[in-house]
Amino acid sequence: MAWGMIALFVFSLFVLIFIFNTIMAKVLKVEKRSLFSAKFVNKLHKKIEGILRITFLIIYIIFTMRQIESPELTNSPWYFLSILMIYLVLDELVRAFMEWKYAINRKEYIYTLSELLFIGMLIIVCAQSNFFGMIK
Repeated sequence: MAWGMIALFVFSLFVLIFIFNTIMAKVLKVEKRSLFSAKFVNKLHKKIEGILRITFLIIYIIFTMRQIESPELTNSPWYFLSILMIYLVLDELVRAFMEWKYAINRKEYIYTLSELLFIGMLIIVCAQSNFFGMIK
C-alpha cells in the first residue's frame, strides 16, 4: 500500500511539472525541453557545466568521506538531498544566465527560471507538509 501511494505521489509531481512546463512553453513561445535534456547554449556553457559537475562530484566525495569518518556530523536524511538540490539550483542558474546572455530566443531564461521556481515551491510544499502526510 505504501509503495503504491509513493508511486502515485511521484507520478502526480511529474504530471504537475509537465503541465506547468507545457503551459509556460506556450505562453513564452519557447521550445519545450525534455525533463532530462542536456542541451547547451554554446561551448562555454558546456565547459562551465562540466566544471560544475566535477566540482560537485568532488565535494560530494569529500563530504561522504567525512560522513564515514564521523557519522554523527551528517546524520540527517536530508544530507544527500541538500547537496543535490544545491547542485541542481546552481546548474539551472548557470543555464538561465547563459540563455539570457547568449540564446537566440531571449525568453528561454524566463522559462528556465520559472521552472526552477515552480519545482522549488513544490519541494518546499512537500517538505513542509511531510509529503502530504505520507511521512510520519
